[in-house]
Amino acid sequence: MLLDFYNEYRVLAQHIASVALALAIWRWGGGPERWLIGIFVATMVAPTHVFGLFGIEIYPFGPHGWIFVAIDVIAMIAFVVIALNANRNYPLWVAGFQLVAIGAHAARGMVDAVSPFAYLVLSIGPSYCQLVIIFAGLVRHIRRENRFGPYREWRLTREPFAVSQS
Repeated sequence: MLLDFYNEYRVLAQHIASVALALAIWRWGGGPERWLIGIFVATMVAPTHVFGLFGIEIYPFGPHGWIFVAIDVIAMIAFVVIALNANRNYPLWVAGFQLVAIGAHAARGMVDAVSPFAYLVLSIGPSYCQLVIIFAGLVRHIRRENRFGPYREWRLTREPFAVSQS
């Protein structure tokens, strides 16, 4: 009975938590936090509601399953770019969990018989971990700013072909 209640409202609970976290990040977060939650909401929350508005039923095991894969690939690319440029270490974990979801799609594409439950856990489950990691990253950012003051948000990039002037 409790499991049925959980399954009934798990998506709605994740979406509410995502929007609440986005509002908190908009207020107290830095650039990397804002980008991460923006991409998370745009790829994990918004598509569900956009398709619902148009009355389109999208399921991972249907003719529109490729949409899930495309959205996850876009999220993976964006998360990896942020992880490589942010002056934080937790975006690497967010990108890593997105790679788990991509691995689930790849396994489903390569193997004829994949357990639907295992596929759903491996493709949808990482989003819950990502949400927790983004929250933890926001808490760490706030604590670090309170303790040491403002710090740079992004890694410094070097100019290609920069000539040292000595």
